[in-house]
Order: sequence, then C-alpha cells, then structure tokens
Amino acid sequence: MDVEISHLRYFVAVADKLNFTRAAESLHMAVSPLSQRIRDLERELGAPLFVRDRRTVELTRYGEQLLPEARDVVRRFDSFTRTARQTKTEHGRHIVRIGIAPDVSTTLRTRVLDIIEDVDPALEVQLRPGSTEPLIAALDAGELDIALVHGPIASPDLHTVTLEIHSIAVIVARGLGFDDKTEIGLRELAALPYASIAFDAAPFLYRRVDEILTHCGVHKRLTLEGHDFAGLAHLVSSGRAFTLAALNGGMTTKAFAGDPVISLPVTRPKLTMTTVAAVLENRTEPRVETETITSILESLRASHTVP
Repeated sequence: MDVEISHLRYFVAVADKLNFTRAAESLHMAVSPLSQRIRDLERELGAPLFVRDRRTVELTRYGEQLLPEARDVVRRFDSFTRTARQTKTEHGRHIVRIGIAPDVSTTLRTRVLDIIEDVDPALEVQLRPGSTEPLIAALDAGELDIALVHGPIASPDLHTVTLEIHSIAVIVARGLGFDDKTEIGLRELAALPYASIAFDAAPFLYRRVDEILTHCGVHKRLTLEGHDFAGLAHLVSSGRAFTLAALNGGMTTKAFAGDPVISLPVTRPKLTMTTVAAVLENRTEPRVETETITSILESLRASHTVP
C-alpha cells in the first residue's frame, strides 16, 4: 500500500481530536473504517502513530514527530487543488463535479443532467461514482460540488434536498419457497443470511437496516468488501442468502440481470430508500458559483416525485 493524501488527512483529524469517534464525525465517516485506515497507515510506516486504550488516545513520539509534516502536506495538497480549480476557471472551463452513489436510478441521473443543462449550458459535468460515505467525505473536502447519495445524512455541515423515495424489495433465489408470493415480510427470511456490500459504504443507512432485520429475527449476515455486486449476485442467486434493493433499477438490481431470482416488495415492515442531493452549507473557494448550485438544487427540489 502506498501512503495517500486521504491517509494523512485521517491521521491529522485523529491527532486534532484525539478521539476516533469525534474525528470520524468531522470526516463524515464511520469509526470502523477510520480506525482501519489509521492501522493501514501505521503498517505502511512500520510504527504506531497513536497509543490507544479504552478511554484515551494519545500520539506516540513517532506520531508527534510526523504530525507537522503531515499537516504541511495536507495544506499544500489543498492549496494545489484550489490553484488547479482557479486555473481551469481562468481558462474558461466551468466544471461541476457530481458524486453519484450506486443505487441512484437512471431516471434520476438523467433528470439531474437535464436540469444542470437548463441552469447553465456552459457547465461541463464530471460524474464521480462511489458509495455514500466516501462521496460525503469528498464533498466535505471540496472535491465535489454536489453528491447524489442515499440518506439519511446526519451532518450539520451539509444541506440536503430529497430527490426520490423508492420502496425496498427483497431479492432471493427461485426455488426457496417464495416463488408464488407477490410480497414478503422480513420474518419469513429468518433462516437465510442477509448479504450486503460493506456497511461503511453508507453507515447510517445500513445501521438502520441492520436494526430492522435484527428486530424481525434475521440475525445472520454476509458482508462483502467494497462494491462487489458480482459477488453479491452469486451469493443470492445460488440460494445462500438474500439481499435488499430499491425498486428503481439501480446498480444492485442490475447486478442480478439474467439470474434465477425473484424480487418481492417488503410489506412487513414497509422499507424505503431515500436519495438526496447534498452540498456543503459553507462552500469556500468554489469552482462553480454558489448561486448556480442553489439554482440546480431548487430545480431538483421542484422536480422531486415520490413513486
């Protein structure tokens, strides 16, 4: 593994807070992936950066020595990024960077692109695919102008506009006793594991799903690393697990194209997935004028429909 700017940014955040929970909140990510990234950095450097116990977090002597250099690298990187953005604007290239989560529907993506074209035809749109949590971190770092992600989003620094609310369906293999059903309750799936991509992709959403499944008697979990939708499809279509997906034609649903599975709306309890457009409340040195972003959000708000 090579040391990346994100690892240094995480190191500086934990060093500032001396608390992994507060540092994770400032980075808009879960504690577990933050702790893992710090361990990855320590392994790459060959020495511990923090002394941890149940109550306190302290910098090691090695961490204290590296911290000023890490701060300087992060500062210079951010300065370079701002200069690059300003240079693009000076050369007449106005770029709006949109983060887009896997289960954003094709219909919504098209609607967003059409609205941006209507608001400012001169804008060049660059799409950045990714899961919800990394996109929020990129938004907070100034790397994105708007993020289309799945809520709820618990951050006072972000302004969100609800774009879509879709019902959630169970995807399960044929031949497991559900083929004749037109809907399903989660308690009927208690014997099967629930399979999903990594929880840190969208921790608030997955935490809520996990709580609901546990309440309904579904206790087994199979969690895949990253965005392994192909692996998810193999697990489910072979009858080894079930998964949940929005009824919107997103990436999860598309991963099962041609597989021997059925999709059943969840009615007990009824589950939904919300997609929001998120922007920073206080945008510093933006590539795109704040008025333009506001116009895009207002147009998206006006076009919001609930299926």
